[in-house]
Amino acid sequence: MAKTVYKPWGREEWLELNDKYCYKRIYINAGTKTSYQYHNYKKETNYIIKGEAEIWLENDEGVVEKILMKEGDFFNVHPPKKHRVIAITDIILQEVSTPEVDDVIRIEDDTSRPDGKIEHEHTRPAVCILTAGIGKRMGELCSHTNKGLLPLDNKALISHIIDKSPKDHEVVIALGHKGNMVKEYCRAAHSDRDFIFVEVDNYKGEGSGPAYSISKCKEYLQRPFVWVVADAIIKDELPSLDSDWLGVYPTNIPELYSTVEVRDSIATNFTNKGPKGYDHAFIGVAGVYDYKTFWDQIDISTGEIVSAYYDISKYNKIKAKKFNWYDAGTIDNYIKATQAFENYSIPKTNGEFLYKVKDNFIKLCSDESFISGRIKRAENLRGLCPDINYAGKNLYSYKWKDGETLYDLDSTLKWNEFLSFAKDNMWLPTSNSPDNFKDICKKFYLDKTMLRLDLFLSSRDKSFYGEHNINNFHTPPIHDLLPKIDMEMLYDGIPTKLFHGDLQFDNVVYGDDNKFYLIDWRQDFAGSEYGDVNYDLAKMYGGILMSYKLMKDENNFNCDDNGHFSHRSTVNLDSYVNTYEDWIEANNFNLNKIKTLTALIFLNMSPLHEEEFGNLLFFKSKLMLDELLN
Repeated sequence: MAKTVYKPWGREEWLELNDKYCYKRIYINAGTKTSYQYHNYKKETNYIIKGEAEIWLENDEGVVEKILMKEGDFFNVHPPKKHRVIAITDIILQEVSTPEVDDVIRIEDDTSRPDGKIEHEHTRPAVCILTAGIGKRMGELCSHTNKGLLPLDNKALISHIIDKSPKDHEVVIALGHKGNMVKEYCRAAHSDRDFIFVEVDNYKGEGSGPAYSISKCKEYLQRPFVWVVADAIIKDELPSLDSDWLGVYPTNIPELYSTVEVRDSIATNFTNKGPKGYDHAFIGVAGVYDYKTFWDQIDISTGEIVSAYYDISKYNKIKAKKFNWYDAGTIDNYIKATQAFENYSIPKTNGEFLYKVKDNFIKLCSDESFISGRIKRAENLRGLCPDINYAGKNLYSYKWKDGETLYDLDSTLKWNEFLSFAKDNMWLPTSNSPDNFKDICKKFYLDKTMLRLDLFLSSRDKSFYGEHNINNFHTPPIHDLLPKIDMEMLYDGIPTKLFHGDLQFDNVVYGDDNKFYLIDWRQDFAGSEYGDVNYDLAKMYGGILMSYKLMKDENNFNCDDNGHFSHRSTVNLDSYVNTYEDWIEANNFNLNKIKTLTALIFLNMSPLHEEEFGNLLFFKSKLMLDELLN
């Protein structure tokens, strides 16, 4: 069975080792070189499969010759001839030798390795991600989730780190706050990676901190490893572990960061935050090759993992690696980072998150009943939605269907096709609906709306209780508008098991197989497995009046506290409003009911989103209700 041995200059793949011979494939990175060495017993033949190298080889007269070799060339090494390989380009060697694989005497080595077998080279390197803390600098953003799971560019922060780490590295994750959510996410999003999850017993009390968290991982890090904090987002691949290194980024505010003195790409001094720091910030990403010195130097009592670098002279040499870097460790910096990427969904404040990682679509929520309800409802929607491939307590995932959402298509022709599809395949009549369906609708349309309104108003000042001139139209207080709604009309619903519950154009994919697929469905309807067809119609109407795709970018809308708002749309969406209204009436649905429900949907959405967009939804709801009722 093949075995990988990790070297400072690359790696060896041992394809066979027996009592007769050893067969290796050797990968050496451009610009690096093997030890200058000799063997007492081992004989070998090396064939260059790919690349170009300078070969040092002692001849019979004791002279070391330096020969340029390339693909197709080969050389023999007889003991005790001194030899070395210097890679001019990335090279691949094929080596066949006698079986004395530990017979290595190193005359000179760039990383000061001793003679013989280096034990840690025979173990997999690791990347250790520290995400145990409660994320107190992130405020409410981390009240429902772990900071490593905050979304950025459609995947969790922690995914950006995992994706940048070499595929052969084992991933060690320090878990604490919402640790089970992190564990489930990693397994669902990165099923191709090997994880070790370490439970940190103290992640928020006295003595907690990154130093304590990594100390709990110590038994799994007796080998070269990279450690990284979960809120450090780098745009570059993690470099190879050929030496100790610190990730740095230029700064002129040393008060905010630990800083590093850098000379000729070498870290020469390190200091914690302070006005007398250096001009390179340490970004919370480090390669640890000399792991024994790291563990000797770290002072757990300080709580600071960077205490391992206070005396850099203890290390043979620490390189400074400059990264393209986003600091996502504070609310302001995280929001700034999100603006540099696209996101699949509009950010919510209730702990629901959507991710699209490679070909996996993932829904995560801290409410376990929410997730179990979604998984159960997928059975009702079987054939209409993709099959779930991971079902956990806090998330589920399914394979993304290749294609485009209805928003992305921006095609009135496809929108009309979907309406026909939904009418024929989803909103089918049922003969065994619950006897109390009107009570279910009342609970969903009235009781939930009043709870959501209270939640919204509790976070706003008193002016939101009163009258407003919304876009220069006078509207009465929201509590004067709601009693005027004909609620009995709304309670008279059309029950079906095949409802979606969040049916807007971002949640419908038109696949490459020319079929429609429902994604991100609702888990229940006021606790019932039956839902109201009118609610699906109203959800879709709301998504036509306001493009939720465009609302993901805050530059596409604006709203002030006085009720003046605007939001972008598309030409096709604007023209489709009348088409959709005509379709509703032509299919004997109640347009007034659909419009009223849409206004209530906007109101229900308002407390679930960030302040400005939440205000826009509130004012849009009031304006619609006033137009309908007065």
